[in-house]
Amino acid sequence: MKVLIVFREDDTDNLFVPVLCEAIRKQGIDVHCSGRDFWEKDEPYDIIHFQWPEEAVGWNCTDISVIDRLRQRIRHFKDGGSKIVYTRHNACPHYNANPVIRQAYGLIESCSDVVVHMGRYSKEEFGKAHPGSRNVIIPHHIYENTYNESISREEARRHLGLPADKMIITAFGKFRNREEIRMVLDAFSALRNKRKFLLAPRMFPFAKHPGQRNPLKRLLSLAGYYLVPALLRLRNIRAGANGELIDNDELPYYIAASDVIFVQRKRILNSGNVPLAFLFRKVVAGPDNGNVGELLRETGNPVFSPDDNAGIVRALEQAGRLAEQGKGEENYRYARQHMNLEVVANAYIDAYGK
Repeated sequence: MKVLIVFREDDTDNLFVPVLCEAIRKQGIDVHCSGRDFWEKDEPYDIIHFQWPEEAVGWNCTDISVIDRLRQRIRHFKDGGSKIVYTRHNACPHYNANPVIRQAYGLIESCSDVVVHMGRYSKEEFGKAHPGSRNVIIPHHIYENTYNESISREEARRHLGLPADKMIITAFGKFRNREEIRMVLDAFSALRNKRKFLLAPRMFPFAKHPGQRNPLKRLLSLAGYYLVPALLRLRNIRAGANGELIDNDELPYYIAASDVIFVQRKRILNSGNVPLAFLFRKVVAGPDNGNVGELLRETGNPVFSPDDNAGIVRALEQAGRLAEQGKGEENYRYARQHMNLEVVANAYIDAYGK
């Protein structure tokens, strides 16, 4: 079986696809990742596997002609006997209402022979919108043998310069809008715990080297980059700029240093932070929507309504208690049993054959 996963060869920010690709390869499948090969090569494949539609057309594409070209390439491969598989990471684009990107979503969804979902919520939602579609559930894999899993909480806190005696709540990943920032800060402020400490390395839309053309906006962004984090440190909050990526070598220190992982999304379908937290034996508090809410409820981790500040506070309080009771170990055992790479890779191979 020959498989092409449509994904950039040089992307080291999101390791979901490279890790999955290697796991599938270890099961004896001829698989590789490339966006360029999808567009430029005509060699036959048994499977064309789409992940994010943005990976096929470009994350900020506004050229409407790409939709016809995408349709033609899909038709070319299907006429040659390829099966189209699509992993549904998002219900719709995260950051904008770009009509080109939205059309790419619709085209790939409608042309797929098999759609992979990471939970029942997504499968049921998609099935209602696309009667007759063929859908399977495969969980988000954990990143075993990818990061340094041996880092202790104490070592991680020393490495990052974090207090040793605090209950650290980490909101990891890039904050997408002001609503998410407000939700996290309001909940943290209302949390009655003298030991609380918030770690949010990619919270604010400020930049050390602002790209705005307007001189005033550049000045404000630069001032915010330095002043806002300094002021927040007085409130036991360490926050950084959302445009600054966390290096993969540094990433495990942030997770290992945490007591609780706070999934800071108002609307979400899937989150890679949940399996990452489980791998590092952490408790997760997250929104009760999408596949995220489904997984957290099934595993006994606290959920909340994103518009209910008191409910978010209760979820964080519960998460802190669960962390002290060893709930993180339960999460780890669940992930190793149900979300390990061999299980997930074989599930994808089965889906390829459906």
